[in-house]
Amino acid sequence: MDSATAYPGDPTRQWMYANLSRPDDPHLIFENAALVADVLEPNPVLAYLYGHVREPKPSQDAWTRRAHVATCAECVLKDFFRHHNPARVSTLFDPDAADEAVRAMSSPRGVLALTFHGGFTTMLKHFFAGRMDGGVIIGIKTTPKFRMLAASDSGAALFAAMRTLNEGHAVYVAPDGPFGKPAGSIELLGANCPVSASTPFLAYETGCDTVFYTLRRKGRLLAPHVTPGPSRGSGETFKAFRTRLMGFYRDRIEECLTGDPDNLALAGKWARKFDEAMGFGAGQTTRLERWDVETV
Repeated sequence: MDSATAYPGDPTRQWMYANLSRPDDPHLIFENAALVADVLEPNPVLAYLYGHVREPKPSQDAWTRRAHVATCAECVLKDFFRHHNPARVSTLFDPDAADEAVRAMSSPRGVLALTFHGGFTTMLKHFFAGRMDGGVIIGIKTTPKFRMLAASDSGAALFAAMRTLNEGHAVYVAPDGPFGKPAGSIELLGANCPVSASTPFLAYETGCDTVFYTLRRKGRLLAPHVTPGPSRGSGETFKAFRTRLMGFYRDRIEECLTGDPDNLALAGKWARKFDEAMGFGAGQTTRLERWDVETV
């Protein structure tokens, strides 16, 4: 890495980027990620996940390399681009897919856009902040540049999110993150993850539309992808709707984890959850009610 290039990320990870000449070039994200993947060992969790990949699937070595490069791409994005103004990275997104995603997340009923911490999360926020006028993001801390509400202040974030949805705008939330009390969980591929109690409450009380929102690699670009989700049915109880919404959420995450490895940026929360599934620290969430199955 050129000594003239300012490194804004975690200093304990700076050694990963020693071979990059232009780490802050948005059009070299995946080329730089491949160089990082050459010096960084793949996460052992990938070997566990490969056993669950849908058929037909590539060889384990090929699949692992592609998933490893995707994870390294998220590291580059997080360390060099997360503080950029959304307008500065707008050319990273496929224009046709971007326009379609904006239409899919626009509704007079409001749209609750669900995502998870297993993809290109950094750029998910940038795209949403740059293109979804009037929308808000529920994140770790309040960040006006991204119209981000602090999930730690769950009461204020919930109130602001409800107002945003009732006004017909979109709200971005990752239910597997720290938004409100984790009173339930989802389980997939042997991992058990707490999920936000506030997310189904928001969708139920406002009657908004819901979607699952991710990014997919498309050559050197990222393509936003939106899958429509369930809305509250007439006369439906909260418990029944919560089960439907969390089942939908669980199924979309499983599709991501067992699908195209070019989009599997597995770092952080879900990597730790699969560590637990492999026998490291397992059983920490077993007392939580499962929300992706019918309970009585």
